[in-house]
Amino acid sequence: MAPWTVKASTKALPSCVPGVIRDDKRIPKGYLPIVLVRDDEGDEETRVLVRVKDLKDTCMAALLEMAEQQFGYGQHGVLRIPCDAQRFEHVLNMARAQS
Repeated sequence: MAPWTVKASTKALPSCVPGVIRDDKRIPKGYLPIVLVRDDEGDEETRVLVRVKDLKDTCMAALLEMAEQQFGYGQHGVLRIPCDAQRFEHVLNMARAQS
């Protein structure tokens, strides 16, 4: 897939990665691109970059299980997680507070 690009309407979560929009638009080493999809509105998506080490947390594991249940393992392209941006930021902050 082409380097990670950001749509004009995309919102960036500051807690995920500072300066998420980079000049070269490539994914920094140690980060994983994720698309957050709201449960009630499939059209509203938020793209974020998350540190790979944050995925080890049990809260993040629960979100990944939700993604597997809703979208399956055969997702093509960027990993999609059924969660709104505000809730995801809260889970991410809890995960970082525990580590």
